Amino acid sequence: MAERDLYLHEVIDIVGQGQYEYMAHAAREPTNAMPDMLTLQGTFFVCAVGGGRWPQVVNLWDVGEAGWDGWAANVDRLNLKRRAAFYGDWWDEAAQWRTGGLDRLCGGVAGSPTTASLAAAGVRGTLFVHQLLTVRPGAALDYLDAVVAEQVPVWRDHGHEPTGIYEVLSNQHEVVVVWATSIAAQTGL
Repeated sequence: MAERDLYLHEVIDIVGQGQYEYMAHAAREPTNAMPDMLTLQGTFFVCAVGGGRWPQVVNLWDVGEAGWDGWAANVDRLNLKRRAAFYGDWWDEAAQWRTGGLDRLCGGVAGSPTTASLAAAGVRGTLFVHQLLTVRPGAALDYLDAVVAEQVPVWRDHGHEPTGIYEVLSNQHEVVVVWATSIAAQTGL
């Protein structure tokens, strides 16, 4: 299997108005400081007027430079015997703000920025548009090639910078595209 940058796109169901506390808690997740473990690229709350389910938080985790070996290490640390050693208390505290969620393991495609390249370029946004799209089964990579070649230049001209262009690796029909922008640029698109 070819080496790819791997990311975890996680949608968390939030209790009441706990999104801000949960986002701050996610930023303190212990693996952020552990080598070769998941690192939080960003955490975002879903606006009630944005066209999605709410209250929710979206976390985007970078699996790291170790690729599939890093993914395997992260899965291994989550087994029941090891969980407490890594961060059982962190999960117990997080439970007060969340009820569950859904994650998608994603692979970056050619033309998708990395966490390091985003930081080096100083990419920022006041609004992050997360597109979770259904494509024809088996056509995810072709679709994402078209996003890179056609959509990115047009949206960039309208104040949108891609922060992730991902194939969902657990199925044949989903892709994730994330854009950093502003409310003004989004309404002008």
